[in-house]
Amino acid sequence: MRPQDVAALAAEMAVAGITRLELAGPNYTLTLGRGAAPADQGAKSPESEAEADLLPVTAPALGTFLRTHPLHEKPLAADGDAVVAGQAIALLRVGALLTPVPAPADGLVVGALPEEGSLVGYGDRLFDFLPQD
Repeated sequence: MRPQDVAALAAEMAVAGITRLELAGPNYTLTLGRGAAPADQGAKSPESEAEADLLPVTAPALGTFLRTHPLHEKPLAADGDAVVAGQAIALLRVGALLTPVPAPADGLVVGALPEEGSLVGYGDRLFDFLPQD
């Protein structure tokens, strides 16, 4: 398992609200958990490292927050979706004008913070985002 796979798994755990996951095989045991590392281990858990790597995606303008285009039913990017840099992951509506909210890099959309249809201002935090190589 590559380090970026562990980070992606940790992000998916955060989206799903899972606080502890143990995977065991014949020659390995992998434990991922949210919170502080055990006292006998000074290292950060992969999940806490993933949280440290989260980027905030902020509103490029003011408007009404939309995860779904008004003419479609499916969200532009659901929680946990992999997206590419520049891809529209949400929209801000001011009157009839729709302004896209682009993904800052290739990575995973971890979760939206405002509710659908809520008014947001310039610079308000809209998403947590986990960049990936």
